[in-house]
Amino acid sequence: MELEIKPYEDWMREQVVALFDAEYQTGTNAFSSLFDNFYEHSFQKDHCIRIVSTSGDTVAGFQSFFYWPVVYSGQVIRAYQSGNSLVHPDFRGKGLFAKLLNYIHLPENNFEFDLLIGFPVPMSYGSFMRKDWKNPFDLQWYVKPLNPLRSVFSAPESQLRKAWPEREKLNFIGPKEVNYIAQQSDFDAYRFSFEEGSYYRFTYDSGGESSYFELKAQTRKKFIRELIIGKFLCSNQNPEFASEAFNALLKSVRQSASFSMLSIAVNPGNTFLLKVLEQNGFRSINRSIHFIAKGPVADEITDWSDWWIFRGDIDTW
Repeated sequence: MELEIKPYEDWMREQVVALFDAEYQTGTNAFSSLFDNFYEHSFQKDHCIRIVSTSGDTVAGFQSFFYWPVVYSGQVIRAYQSGNSLVHPDFRGKGLFAKLLNYIHLPENNFEFDLLIGFPVPMSYGSFMRKDWKNPFDLQWYVKPLNPLRSVFSAPESQLRKAWPEREKLNFIGPKEVNYIAQQSDFDAYRFSFEEGSYYRFTYDSGGESSYFELKAQTRKKFIRELIIGKFLCSNQNPEFASEAFNALLKSVRQSASFSMLSIAVNPGNTFLLKVLEQNGFRSINRSIHFIAKGPVADEITDWSDWWIFRGDIDTW
C-alpha cells in the first residue's frame, strides 16, 4: 500500500506511543505520559508540528518539530527544534525519514517558522545534511575534575539537593550581544512537566550584574558522578564577572557535594565562553554534539560565534 505523509491526528496516538516503546523499551505507560506532557501541554499544543507517515491505517513513521523559543537579535523568534524521529522497522530503507523531514518545507502545507534547530545523533546526521540543513558548529565538551575518589563513597546528588534551594521557574534575559534559547518561566513550567532526573539551579549576583546556571547530575560507567552545566546566562557580556560566577559555582559545589567532575558543552567559536572556561581550569575532551539549523534566520547568518547553545537546550535534557 502506498505511503502517505500528513499531519498527526489523535487516532494515531496509540500507534505512535507503541512505536517508540518498541524501539526504546520505555514502557507503554511511561512513554504515553511523556507524550502527553511533551506535546499536549498548553505551552506546546498549539505550536508543535507533528508529521506522520501512514500505510493505510498503520503508522509507518513519526517526526516532530516542537516550539523552542530562541532569542535572536534581542527578539524571541518562531523557532522549532527537530526531535522524536522514528520510522517503523518494516518501512526502513525507503527514504521515509528524509520525506518526513522535507514535508514541513512544501509550500502547500503552509508551515511558518523563522528557524529550525536540531541536535541529531550520528545515525541521522547525514539525512539532515542531504536535506540542506546547516551544521554551523558542534558543541564541544569541557570538563573540570573535582573529587573523583571521594565521589565513589558519597551521594553527591542528595548532598547538593540539601545544600541548594529547590529549582524554581525563572525569567532571565541574556546579553544583548548573543543569541540563545529563551529562558522564560512559562517555558520552564512546560519543561518541568516532563523532565526527570536530578536538576539544580545556581545564581550569582554582584555589582548589579546577574548570572544563572542550569545543572543536572548523572552517573556514568557506574562510578563517575558527573555534574553537567546545561545552561549559563549572564546579564552582560563582562568576562570578569562571568569568570567570577563560574568560580562561585565551583566553590559552592565543592563545599556542598563530592562530584567526580563538572562538565559543559559550548559553542567552540565563542571566544568569550572559552576564555572563561580556561580561566576556571576546564579542559576540552574528545566529545561533541552536532548542532544543525535551517530556515530564513539560518540563511542570513554568516557568523555563528555569538550563539550560546548548551546541552540543556536539547529536549532530552
